[in-house]
Amino acid sequence: MSNIDKQALVIPQREKHDWSQAVMRDCDFCQQWALTVKHSDGGCICASCCDSEYTTALSIALVVAMERSEAAEKRIAELESKEQHSERQSVIDALASSGEEWSDIEEYMQKWDAARAAAAGKGE
Repeated sequence: MSNIDKQALVIPQREKHDWSQAVMRDCDFCQQWALTVKHSDGGCICASCCDSEYTTALSIALVVAMERSEAAEKRIAELESKEQHSERQSVIDALASSGEEWSDIEEYMQKWDAARAAAAGKGE
């Protein structure tokens, strides 16, 4: 698996809490009276806020993964476009060096472009 794949698959770890040490008090995050445990920032947190904290981290990780995926797809499309342009230019150069007339090259390339567009439409 490449580094890009590994980066896209990073899933946040849920913070572990010792619920056997829970006490009734106001949660420092939602201000509700509930069973709370010590939070890593020094405050007290209830179960609902623990869940909210984790689901928020998951949502952020999902957005980041989607953005990376979209950026990778865009980059692939750019590279494929450059590759096709380079291939097209190679065909033109080969025809020109063989002594073909420019009008014949232009006609051939129009057919070549149409065939490429049809193949792309079929997913080839």
